[in-house]
Amino acid sequence: MKNQKGFTLIELLIVIVIIGILAGVLIAIINPGAQQNRAKDAGIKAAMNKVVLATEGYISSYGISPNDAQFIGSLQNVLGSTCAAGGVDVNCLFTVTGNSLPSTCDASGWTGSGASASACSYNYVGTVAGATQTNFTLYAKSFGITDTVFTYKNFGTGAGQIQHCTGANPPVCPL
Repeated sequence: MKNQKGFTLIELLIVIVIIGILAGVLIAIINPGAQQNRAKDAGIKAAMNKVVLATEGYISSYGISPNDAQFIGSLQNVLGSTCAAGGVDVNCLFTVTGNSLPSTCDASGWTGSGASASACSYNYVGTVAGATQTNFTLYAKSFGITDTVFTYKNFGTGAGQIQHCTGANPPVCPL
């Protein structure tokens, strides 16, 4: 009889089962849903950075925070914007094409404005009273971090960085 080389069917099945178990454990560890939420949060922060750059560019050019029309006019890919200008502040709610926010804002208690709304929106609040007012704040709800609102301020403590703030309305930031 010749010497037979190769694997038996049982050996092959055992290896396939072991690979399947390892793949299942790896998928559980990686958590694809959490990875997708982190990617969405990165997109939200990138959109916020673009809005910040546009607003800072306006302030650099004109020496004052933009009013509602100037703010929306300086942005591209903005949909469904509503702005309320009253007194010294401008409050704009808007969406950015390709960077949607979660649809669970009502459940978290943060909607992007002081009033209740059914969908999350990016929220810009700027101060435009006087000739030297350049303060503004930008808010956006996180996908992946529970009860968190990303907040950017160009003034005060924590200025110039996107902070992770608790989802209260208004958000409470660590700095």
